[in-house]
Amino acid sequence: MSLVIVTDSAAQQIKRLLDQEGKLESHALRLKVVGGGCSGLSYQLAFDDQRRENDSEVESGGVRVVVD
Repeated sequence: MSLVIVTDSAAQQIKRLLDQEGKLESHALRLKVVGGGCSGLSYQLAFDDQRRENDSEVESGGVRVVVD
């Protein structure tokens, strides 16, 4: 089982947005969990061209996803 699963419709949308920004070949979707505050954990999504030492990278639906 993969760490992250991207549905076909989500992959199409991610690729469309990356293409619009001219980042289709260079960037991945970064998924980040941020703690703190009254509501507990929250998730952040952003396009990123950096990969850090402790990151995990998977490909799902033809989209590269980086998780810290």
